[in-house]
Amino acid sequence: MIGTIKVNRRKWPRELVQLPAQYFIKNQSTKYQDCTVINLSRNGAAVRFPAYVYLKEKAIVFLNLIVPKSFQQLTLRGEVKTKYRSQSSLVGGIQFVALLQEDTFGKLK
Repeated sequence: MIGTIKVNRRKWPRELVQLPAQYFIKNQSTKYQDCTVINLSRNGAAVRFPAYVYLKEKAIVFLNLIVPKSFQQLTLRGEVKTKYRSQSSLVGGIQFVALLQEDTFGKLK
């Protein structure tokens, strides 16, 4: 029997995190609402949204994060690439429009 080998095709390493954040979906949201960033790379993030959120692929999402151990607020803009239901929430895969700087990424992980 031949086994399956899973190849990691990601260019940037992904880190598991639990960062509280707020999101705004362009042309859909009326205000920023709470969410959680559950994994992060320099190129994107997986974000846990409330289950009731309607999320379209290619939607533009703005994420506001507070950098841990600082008062620095960071706003990231990205595009929804994937989405799936997970337990009582919705998880969206967001690809950032601009690559996170390495030092900023280091502070977030």
